[in-house]
Amino acid sequence: MTIPIAPTAPHTDAVVAAIAAIPMPVERAKKPAGGGWQGDPGTSDYVPYAVVYPSPGVPDGNEAEPLEYLDYSAQINIWGITEPQAERVADLVRAALIGRRLTVAGRSTYRVQTPGGPPIRRDDSVQPSTYLAVVEIAFRSQPA
Repeated sequence: MTIPIAPTAPHTDAVVAAIAAIPMPVERAKKPAGGGWQGDPGTSDYVPYAVVYPSPGVPDGNEAEPLEYLDYSAQINIWGITEPQAERVADLVRAALIGRRLTVAGRSTYRVQTPGGPPIRRDDSVQPSTYLAVVEIAFRSQPA
């Protein structure tokens, strides 16, 4: 019996859906509509947002079924206008994902874990400056 390699896109769909349910603007690999400055930078409201950068996933298994599992990971960049805002929004993203089993059609998922992530950093390449918090996640899935 040959088991095809699980596609990663449905896994990313589940991550995006969990973040969108916070609710928060979120998109794959680009700034989402409705996120960031709502008008002129520095004089309008700023809506924090998340950008999901998925990995291609790594198939795993045993000799009999070498492609049974998919080890999925993603980096989620959270943008805020202040360091406390970026940190608080990152907390919301972690709460929506870490320790949860996400729904992926045709797959049974393990609980989402986090291997850690870099410290929050300030981006002075834009004015006014913004802050970036990174949440890294990983989880495994197998055929349901």
